[in-house]
Amino acid sequence: MTDEIVIDVKNLTKDYGNNRGIFDFNFQIKKGEVVGFMGSNGAGKTTTIRNIMGFLKPDKGKITVCGLDAWKDAEKIKKYIGYIPGEIAFPDLKTGTLFLQSQAEFLNVKDMSYANYLIEKLQLDPTANLKRMSKGMKQKTAVVAALMANPDILILDEPTTGLDPLMRVAFIEILEEEKSKGKTILISSHMYEELEKICDRVILIDKGKILN
Repeated sequence: MTDEIVIDVKNLTKDYGNNRGIFDFNFQIKKGEVVGFMGSNGAGKTTTIRNIMGFLKPDKGKITVCGLDAWKDAEKIKKYIGYIPGEIAFPDLKTGTLFLQSQAEFLNVKDMSYANYLIEKLQLDPTANLKRMSKGMKQKTAVVAALMANPDILILDEPTTGLDPLMRVAFIEILEEEKSKGKTILISSHMYEELEKICDRVILIDKGKILN
């Protein structure tokens, strides 16, 4: 881990009214740091992540990723980030294989050896019909798609949802490997024991406020 700040969140507010949203968030994530977002459903984890990704425009405050403005430079920033959304929606393609091939083309991935390693590690059958996959299979496919281009930053919103206990272990092992490569990782979960294994520190969120 270095002192270089990769993600810088200052006074971030997204107010949905009726005390819903996130209010005055301030935190920084350094290069090579693994940070957890801990909070119950509806606490504000996904809203924060969607602001960092540039999908939402803050009502107040500013976010920079690698020195770029998260809202204005969203397209540039996405080149550095492997992202697993909380709600996975796949395009209208027949199989997981076709989806991963289209992702590889989009991300300019020529060598599929790391993708194949992940597929094997997660025991994923990518030939399955994309629309008929179980929640766990969809989650595994999203993991492979997010990591296959070997991005410097990983932003993972509840990434183990739908995974059985054995696959959760396999996923944490993959993250430990990513951590050893010096990746900067932000991972949200409502299970503390999951974050405890992998994170350098955990940010606690409750009802749109950071508690620590």
